[in-house]
Amino acid sequence: MSLGKTPSPEAIDLKPRAALTVLARDTALTGEIEGSRPVRLEGVLKGSLQIKAAVDVAEGAVVHGDIHATVIRVAGQVSGDLHASELVELLATSAVKGNVHTPALHVIEGATLDGQVQMHDGAAMKDQAARAPRVK
Repeated sequence: MSLGKTPSPEAIDLKPRAALTVLARDTALTGEIEGSRPVRLEGVLKGSLQIKAAVDVAEGAVVHGDIHATVIRVAGQVSGDLHASELVELLATSAVKGNVHTPALHVIEGATLDGQVQMHDGAAMKDQAARAPRVK
């Protein structure tokens, strides 16, 4: 940046951005994750997620547990049930062993699913999530 030059609006934008929780590649975690911000999993999780936002299971990531979220996008491996209030997306590299509960499902050629799919409307999924037991 040159002296005297006016910075772009993006350069001076100090508004807080939505936080993203990341479990990095080569990282393993055993336990439950609960929150209201988006989560991206790149490592290994042995436990469940209860997220009031989107969950992204990256290619190479492994999850052993159930996932509850608004949107669930899987490119890695999940052994557990997927519960989404809006959408589940299974990308070409995904491998899911468990049931899928969602009002909308996108499956890309190459994805594998060993389980049942139950399609519900979004309101029913949100009610179910509200009644789900909370992690303490």
